[in-house]
Amino acid sequence: MGMKNWPREPGTCRALVWALGAHVVVCHPCQRFTDMPPLDVPFDPCPFVCARCGTRGSIKDASEAPSGYAHETRMTGREFRAPKLRWKPTR
Repeated sequence: MGMKNWPREPGTCRALVWALGAHVVVCHPCQRFTDMPPLDVPFDPCPFVCARCGTRGSIKDASEAPSGYAHETRMTGREFRAPKLRWKPTR
């Protein structure tokens, strides 16, 4: 498929999900993971930061999700935030 027919912006999380299928965002210090939301943000380096500990997550294929880690499904998309969507202090 040429770039002329590519339906998504190349290099974004949405394009990654479209081209390769489901992916998860993993936080190793908290030992948890969640489904990666298809956002139009670059995926390299991983744009998602853990809401609990503040460390940058890592993107893995859904079939490579670590065993023994908690799968966060209660608030999909709120466990890991893209830097543009996180709260920032005004001072």
